[in-house]
Amino acid sequence: MMSTTAPDLSCTVDDVAAIIRARTKDKSGNEIGTFNADTRPTDVQCQQAIAHAVVMVHTKVGYVGDSCAGLGKGVVALGAAAEIERSYFPEQSRSDRSIYLYLVTEYDKALDGLAACVMGNLPGDDPNVPGDTGLRYGTLEATSGTVNDHYTGKQWPLVS
Repeated sequence: MMSTTAPDLSCTVDDVAAIIRARTKDKSGNEIGTFNADTRPTDVQCQQAIAHAVVMVHTKVGYVGDSCAGLGKGVVALGAAAEIERSYFPEQSRSDRSIYLYLVTEYDKALDGLAACVMGNLPGDDPNVPGDTGLRYGTLEATSGTVNDHYTGKQWPLVS
């Protein structure tokens, strides 16, 4: 029986800190290795970024089941790290002095991987199924050529 309660995708403050360790400095400039009350952002502010990232992940991919929850937490950590870069260090995120663009790129790739996991389209590893490709089901977005041509003005009504 499948659970109807989605697993908690919230990663830890330490998970986010592991991605952007250089941002875990205290007021004296010492690298702490995690976020706490003396860092900018604080641990509470990092938790807010994590909460925002959880909402965004569910908005993008919907329900995330137990089998994809670990990957989901990693995606949330990347999203929270990107939000911290953009919101706490905006002057640097608009230049080459920040890893913001790298984080966003990695977040987008990881989000695509999570979406594939949720749809069941990741390579399988079931030893009882020879040649298990893991490709199960999904949704193919397809637009009728006639419909597309109509709405782009290439067909109907015919203009002479």
